[in-house]
Amino acid sequence: MTNKRYNYEKIFTSNENDNDIQDVYQLSNNNNFSLENDNNIYSQMPIPTEMYYISQNNDDDDDDKINKNNYNQRSFTILNNNNNNNEEIQLFDIEKKKLQDDINKYFYQYNSLYYKLQEKFIDLTNKNINQQNKIDSQEKLINQLRYKLQNLEKEKNKLDNENNNLYQKNLNLENQMKIFQQNDSFKVINSNTTIIQSEGGDDDQNYIVNLNNDISELNDKIRKYITNLKQDVIVNIGQVKNLLSLYKCPIKTLNQKDDRLLIQAVLQRHIIEKIFDYAKQYFQSSGKHYYLESEIIKSESSLSLLLTHASKCRVGNDEVTLLASTKLRQQIYSILNNRGFSDIISHAIHEHPFIAYYKKELNDIMNELRIIEDIQKKSASENLAATIIRDVIKLFWFRLKVQEPAVQYLWIQNNTKVDKTFMEGNNLDDNGNLNLFVDLCYFPLIGRNLSSNNRKIYFPAKVYVNPTTN
Repeated sequence: MTNKRYNYEKIFTSNENDNDIQDVYQLSNNNNFSLENDNNIYSQMPIPTEMYYISQNNDDDDDDKINKNNYNQRSFTILNNNNNNNEEIQLFDIEKKKLQDDINKYFYQYNSLYYKLQEKFIDLTNKNINQQNKIDSQEKLINQLRYKLQNLEKEKNKLDNENNNLYQKNLNLENQMKIFQQNDSFKVINSNTTIIQSEGGDDDQNYIVNLNNDISELNDKIRKYITNLKQDVIVNIGQVKNLLSLYKCPIKTLNQKDDRLLIQAVLQRHIIEKIFDYAKQYFQSSGKHYYLESEIIKSESSLSLLLTHASKCRVGNDEVTLLASTKLRQQIYSILNNRGFSDIISHAIHEHPFIAYYKKELNDIMNELRIIEDIQKKSASENLAATIIRDVIKLFWFRLKVQEPAVQYLWIQNNTKVDKTFMEGNNLDDNGNLNLFVDLCYFPLIGRNLSSNNRKIYFPAKVYVNPTTN
């Protein structure tokens, strides 16, 4: 037997699963003990007399209490966890229900929007089909019109050829007529007032025809410049009354609607008179390139006077000297009528300073007499000012002096008895009264020998007559 002493201790432990008691044997002095194999274990087992038993019954109750407390604590923790889980489940259910409601709401909105888009798509599809049908119909119509246009072009070419033939025949007839009318004069029927100078021939007739056309165009431009005084135009009645007094026209109660013709007439008279004032001031000045037209007229006047003096004070029998002053005047004024007050050629082409300055002044005057509210209409009216100023000066300062003898102009005085042989007006034809008198002359009489009974009229005076005159 060995001398080693072994202690055998029986320890009561609690197992969580079955709560049974296990024996634990402890070996004392087991520092050199090893469990290499089963044989070694049993070979070194102590004999019964060398072992003693240690009981641990005193600690069993305490361990049991501890185990129970641990169990109760775990149970309480589990219960609390269950309660918390129940609350979370309830919150989850509430959130789930809310999300489900939102899903149902959005699903309903989606379906509603989908059906609307579907209806819109169908509507647009139908419209597209209708539009395409219209396009097809219009293309068909265009093709038909093109076909008709081609036929019309063929007809036009055919008519052009026929017209050219007729024109040539007419030209031949006119040449034949000129031969018969070469020495005849054109006179106003049933009147002592002749329209064309008999000794002038065809050149004089052409001059008068062209002059009448140009004067008619000038009057049309002035009417457009004044406007019709209807829509979007407000007349300054007080200023117009002052003009009527200035031109000695009988003043009466003035109304824009009822007296529109009278207002237009006095405005036209004022426009022409203002341009006359501008021209007189210009032709009295000299110097610089700005006054070129004025310098030419002054030089022509001086040279013509010298040529006339030479024909009278120097011996000779040539006809050139006698006609020199007349030919000089005609050539000079013909040149001025063509180029006078046109745009100036310098480093760049620009408007004549005289025109640029006085068109603004004339527009300012007219904008005080009548107010054009429409911007486009006002701009179109103001753009006519430069052309009207240039045309008036060319007509009365240059054009009338090209003829020999020079053509004259005359304003008909107020209270002159109306003579329709050399007067016309917008309201003359509507008045059957033979005892009429002129209230206002708004375009002068143009012709020769205007102060004599043998006057020759190129263009009649335009006058306004009061419709109520007895």
